[in-house]
Amino acid sequence: MGKIYDSLLSGSSGRTGRIVIANVNGNEISRIRPRKRTKAPSQKQLLIQQRMKMVIDFMAQYRAYACKHFGYRVGLRSCYNQAFTNVTNSFALDYSNFTITQNYNQVSFSKGNLLAAIPQTMSLPSPEILEITWQNNGITTPERETDMLQILMAIEDETNTFFIENAAQRQDETYNINLSNHQLGKTLHLWIDFRSLEQDSVSNSVYLGSINT
Repeated sequence: MGKIYDSLLSGSSGRTGRIVIANVNGNEISRIRPRKRTKAPSQKQLLIQQRMKMVIDFMAQYRAYACKHFGYRVGLRSCYNQAFTNVTNSFALDYSNFTITQNYNQVSFSKGNLLAAIPQTMSLPSPEILEITWQNNGITTPERETDMLQILMAIEDETNTFFIENAAQRQDETYNINLSNHQLGKTLHLWIDFRSLEQDSVSNSVYLGSINT
């Protein structure tokens, strides 16, 4: 892929041969259009394609959030590109056994400079309720006490996730999640972060661990 400094798009359209010119966030780039596949994909290629689908499914619920709150654009790499790479890297490929292993502790759903969460406990006060607690570490900075809690949940060995936005404030120190029938009897993995009331800054997400419901 090449970056174009003297516009080729003005007064032109379509493509020339296999060279495609595109405008990506104000940057013109050139790339080669891939050839149509003429043979069946190998097992390795199928495994890579399967991982790609798993990552897309995993991020579906919080994609819009990651587009805004996963670091900052770096060149042509958007916040979403960086979040996608993070989850992709957490899905470890074993080409010998053709398996994919999810390393949940490597996943992040946000990256930012806001005061990070300090998690404390996860518990089940009843079978249908999952309680999480955290420390109010913004007590000396009043504007941080009103930061809003965001929660990501994933069911082990499944790619669908559940995202809860603006669940509670930092000063609340606890939140109860009402579990659905689909989440009962499963192993759940959880992450949290905080976002400012103005929604212009976030903290790094923190992996809370897993719990059997």
